[in-house]
Amino acid sequence: MTYLKGVNAGGHLGWATKRCTVCGRKLIVGKDIIYTCPKCRAKGKEVYFCAGDYRALHGRCPYCGSELVPLL
Repeated sequence: MTYLKGVNAGGHLGWATKRCTVCGRKLIVGKDIIYTCPKCRAKGKEVYFCAGDYRALHGRCPYCGSELVPLL
């Protein structure tokens, strides 16, 4: 039986960490509020925004102009 250690362990925060596209802040899924653009995700771009940048961008994606939605 093998046990997962280090970054491969299921409880490691590396699995649930995203970076804000604008400011680069680390965001933890389930702890922080994370917004994403559904149109950009459909095109294969992974863009995530923190709550502060969501307010600064007035809820709109800076790349395509569509409305941002919460990740979870």
